[in-house]
Amino acid sequence: VSDRGKVANDVEHEQIIHDETTSEGVFSSYLQIRGSIPTFWTQESSVTMPKPPIVLNRVDPTYQATQAHFDDLMRRYGSPIIVVDLVKQSEKREREVIVGNEFRNAIDYINGHIDDQHKI
Repeated sequence: VSDRGKVANDVEHEQIIHDETTSEGVFSSYLQIRGSIPTFWTQESSVTMPKPPIVLNRVDPTYQATQAHFDDLMRRYGSPIIVVDLVKQSEKREREVIVGNEFRNAIDYINGHIDDQHKI
């Protein structure tokens, strides 16, 4: 994540549905966004190491960059914002678990400082 809350691999996908079973037709949409986990972490790519270690490379005790990421999402899309955590919860050699735990800590911290109606 950058200091401004921007993440790598940020992709937006919207599905628009038109229901023609009513006389005027009704539109609805479903929006899905995915991207890298918005905490400070690195992973060196290497041809010789197919699964390089993941390293938390910067301490952000108040998760300012993560907050900036979610503030941007709330400005763009409103709330609620629903996060689906697809990070591995356990591994023999911890890699994803490290950044997943940090992300869950960030969400817990942010939720402790925002109104209930905007909790993530």
